[in-house]
Amino acid sequence: MTLRVKIPPKVENILTRLKEAGYEAFLVGGCVRDALLGIPCEDFDIATSARPKDIKKLFPKCRAVGQAFAVMLVDGLEVATFRNDGTYSDYRHPDSITYADSIEEDLSRRDFTVNAMAYDGEKIIDPYDGRSDLENRIIRFVRNARERMREDPLRALRACRFAAKIDGKLEPKTRKAIKDLGHLIDMVSVERRQQELTKMLLGKNPDLALRLVGELGLLPYLFLDLVPSIGCTQPPHHLEDCWEHALQTLKSAKRIDLPLRLACLLHDIAKPACRKEVEKDRFIFYNHDILGEKMVRKALTDLRFSNETIDKVSEYTRYHMRPLLYSFHMKDPALQRLIGALRYITIRDLIRFMLCDVRGNMTNKGKGFSFTLELARPVMRRIRRIEKEKRVLHIKDLPVNGNDLMKELGIPPGPEVGKLLAKLYSLALQKPKLATREKLLSEAKKLLLKQ
Repeated sequence: MTLRVKIPPKVENILTRLKEAGYEAFLVGGCVRDALLGIPCEDFDIATSARPKDIKKLFPKCRAVGQAFAVMLVDGLEVATFRNDGTYSDYRHPDSITYADSIEEDLSRRDFTVNAMAYDGEKIIDPYDGRSDLENRIIRFVRNARERMREDPLRALRACRFAAKIDGKLEPKTRKAIKDLGHLIDMVSVERRQQELTKMLLGKNPDLALRLVGELGLLPYLFLDLVPSIGCTQPPHHLEDCWEHALQTLKSAKRIDLPLRLACLLHDIAKPACRKEVEKDRFIFYNHDILGEKMVRKALTDLRFSNETIDKVSEYTRYHMRPLLYSFHMKDPALQRLIGALRYITIRDLIRFMLCDVRGNMTNKGKGFSFTLELARPVMRRIRRIEKEKRVLHIKDLPVNGNDLMKELGIPPGPEVGKLLAKLYSLALQKPKLATREKLLSEAKKLLLKQ
């Protein structure tokens, strides 16, 4: 692995000024790892022998962002003094720190060997052989695996994410420590768990990361209601169980979009609860979309996701069973109703998700991308035609409203107005040419006469 670090000017300036003042200064952690992987570096962290007061003298405008942890913010970058950490009684922060004398001491407190490397502009400092682990695609805790887990149990989830990022695996002692001590994740705040899950889902190989989460017994600390999906078979339409289907669907989501990827993972969350055998080896999952919407909303609320994300994922789940890709099953009025019913996602979002769902079905394995493309083309042609003709999609799109009906037809306010509008909406869907103000008012008069 060749190290190619394109150091931004402001980072180079900080390193240079620290070194010119007689201090050691290194790039550390993720930027070194990513540079070795050939990934563009986004976050640059600096470790230095300079103490906070010395950093303040060199950069008067800097400010402390973790004075107890010897971290200063210089021009938007974290510059940390070499340190050793004490015990972690809160499973996140050290109770105390002491300044360290060398970069090697500082690296000894880091989580994984691939993150425990430093670069001084000329050579890599790698006391735990992280470069070799990176080349062999291994995620390994620095020093004692169980101690690293006890310090911050969130590292169990981070290990899954980093293993997926490097297309790798966990070193045996690391894997065992996570399996043995994974229950400590209960001590980690919900917000931190959600942030780590979000990074997994938006990162490389989210399906591999979540597969590891399942293998290591960590899924209950993210989505307890998803656990029954593991081993929940669904023949004859799927060769895979519900959990494997969720992972395969997630794998199919190439777009980096959090609600989409969450929907891929969670859309069938209610299948185990709705599973019913109707004959030998044949199951139905009646209303799992309806129950699933409620379960998804609760699960994402518990993990403190934003309302926008919750609304979108819930809507994906609620409508994922509509026969949209098999457009010959869905007449234009039903298609228009569906388009009009969507509040948080678009019809194109729903199609994109449904294609992931189809690709996640192992029965379709080997059919290729063209198979799903052929499913999407007819329905997209119909959607474009509906849009071009500006057809009514929602009752609010009607060129008449309740006030119009009361004024033009002389009917009083009340439920009858709403019922009449609903009938006009159905008419406009069935016969698009009727969707003008004059024609709908005429139809409304006819409907009133029939009452």
